[in-house]
Amino acid sequence: MARLDFFIAKRYLFARKSLSIISVMSLICMLVVAVVTMAMVVVLSAFNGIENLIDSRYRYLEPDLNVEPVYSKVMALDSLPLAELRAINGVREVDVSIVEYVLAEYESNQRIVMMKGVGQNFLKYSGIDSLLIEGVADFEMGGGASSLIGIGVKYDLNLRLFEQSYNPLRLSALQRGKRLSSSRETAFNRRSIPVAGVFSINIDFDSDYVLVPVGFASDLLKYQDEITHIELQLDEGVALDRKRDEVQSILGPNYKVRSRLEKNELIYKTNKTEKWATFAIMGFILLIATFNIIAALTLLINEKREDIKVLSGMGASASVIKRIFFIEGAMINTLGAFAGLLLGLAFVFLQQRYGIIRLEGGLVDFYPVQTSPGDLLAIFALVLFCGLLSSVVPVHIFTRKYGAV
Repeated sequence: MARLDFFIAKRYLFARKSLSIISVMSLICMLVVAVVTMAMVVVLSAFNGIENLIDSRYRYLEPDLNVEPVYSKVMALDSLPLAELRAINGVREVDVSIVEYVLAEYESNQRIVMMKGVGQNFLKYSGIDSLLIEGVADFEMGGGASSLIGIGVKYDLNLRLFEQSYNPLRLSALQRGKRLSSSRETAFNRRSIPVAGVFSINIDFDSDYVLVPVGFASDLLKYQDEITHIELQLDEGVALDRKRDEVQSILGPNYKVRSRLEKNELIYKTNKTEKWATFAIMGFILLIATFNIIAALTLLINEKREDIKVLSGMGASASVIKRIFFIEGAMINTLGAFAGLLLGLAFVFLQQRYGIIRLEGGLVDFYPVQTSPGDLLAIFALVLFCGLLSSVVPVHIFTRKYGAV
């Protein structure tokens, strides 16, 4: 009987006779479901692409895991179990850094910048050399230390890269234990460092960061074998949360371990909130759109009321007749959902391959998109739910009205 239900429903949907108004409405319903489903796939993929782009940009200067002290500003190097951290499975690199706000000066221009002192392996694992727009990625020039700066810092200071050998950047830091009110001249420690290259990552880093060797930062700040952060880079595919907990258990409560996602939590959460808010809005649009299925099934049941009486007279139960029209609505919805998913995936593929929608003057040449299996399942489940809901209502009401009791 189940095969008979499906056979009759399929004949109603794909009748080879003249194209009736009901057939046209059914095709329109499928088209509407397909278009909305495709739009959901494309929009959620766009949010995924933006999130991946943000993460890829922050990855250059933000480590996978970042360690800082809880009760003080600095950590003594000889008190840190760096060898034990390096031995953790899945940890690719363990480095130390010093991060502090300092005063940057170039000729008559000056501004506060974020100085980050990085270890000797920073250039190997960060990949920042691929984001240089001027100069070279090097922390040594003329036998001494050199720096890398963001393009925003360069413009603010009106710094000229070709003059760095004889007119370098000057950095000034307030010495620990000194007060500006008592001695402005002796309170600051000053050092000159030439700029080897200029990078462009994102507006946060470009407008604030100056990268220097960790030894130079330690000398400028008068640190004695002290650092402010431990940075851990993990292997690809390693779960950040799990390794964060493992590192935290080794270091103890006097240290705070945060992943890159947690350190920039507001940015990532904002993107996810916008993504699922958009998903909810498009879900309401889909729910409204599937009311077309109610209209189509209502007309179909009304047209087939004589068939319903005949089937009832032949012994078909009410549940069999209801299943026929329910399957009809489910087929409209399912075919539309599959078509929408395929169209959405095709558009995402073409965007990734050929860059249909381009970005002028952006960080990338074309709009980033990335599909997620979880998103596709959520979309398909929502489409099926809305479609099944819209099929149950008219089938239950109108088949009863026309004799399928």
